[in-house]
Amino acid sequence: MKEILVDHNQKNYCIYPRLEIGKNTSECRFCKSTSATYDNLSHSLPELLGNKSIFTINECDSCNSIFSDFENHLSRFIPPSFITQIKGKRGYSNSFVKGGGKIFATSNSIEIKSKLDIFSKEVIISNQRFSNVKVYKALLKCLISLLPDQEVVMFNDVIKWLISNKGFKDFEYPALVSMGYRLPNLDNKELLSVTLFKEKSKNKLRYILSGKFNNLFLVLPFSFNFKEKATFQTIPARTESERFYFKEIDFKDYSTQHKFKLNFKQPHSQ
Repeated sequence: MKEILVDHNQKNYCIYPRLEIGKNTSECRFCKSTSATYDNLSHSLPELLGNKSIFTINECDSCNSIFSDFENHLSRFIPPSFITQIKGKRGYSNSFVKGGGKIFATSNSIEIKSKLDIFSKEVIISNQRFSNVKVYKALLKCLISLLPDQEVVMFNDVIKWLISNKGFKDFEYPALVSMGYRLPNLDNKELLSVTLFKEKSKNKLRYILSGKFNNLFLVLPFSFNFKEKATFQTIPARTESERFYFKEIDFKDYSTQHKFKLNFKQPHSQ
């Protein structure tokens, strides 16, 4: 049986419709503290993914601080803003090129600034190095943040690992995600679309978080069957501008840096 737990769309970074997850109780859904404070507004998904409208009420300030560190590594993991077209908490992020150039997105264009003619050839943009454990924890936290309160108890042991300093050697489940992105297209509308599914049968209990953030797509499966492997299929795109390039990632065996090769050379005329 497949059940939709959350289905939410946000357009143009609007704060409405607003979605609040959890009840405003005296117990944090993560650390279970009954004496915690809730002064900070806790986003269910980080603002760096463009989230302005989904919040988890029962995430305490202490846990929010832990997750902030995870989000720093997630920001290094996702493609640059000139690809994703995502405007985060501090706007669009810059990507710097060796030699003094930078490339960045705006609300209606992609801009390049350089003192040297470095963009007349092939250039490589390297993201900062990231921790695979912290990136995965940032994504797993998103899934748990969106769970209805009655579902959280299933994840109590997982949450203990999530908020600890432990790594993958203490995590028995697969750490998988499918990440896709498409070529920048300024005609695409700014859209955040998030769905959380629950699949349950006699021998299976699986949760799947699917999120589209402008030109970025993330699919995070979580199964309590630690031997289960997730596979993904995509529907063929009608046009190249609609096509997403997907990569299946196992964080337990993955690099700690992304590099993007850009070719600005003009083809020679015949």
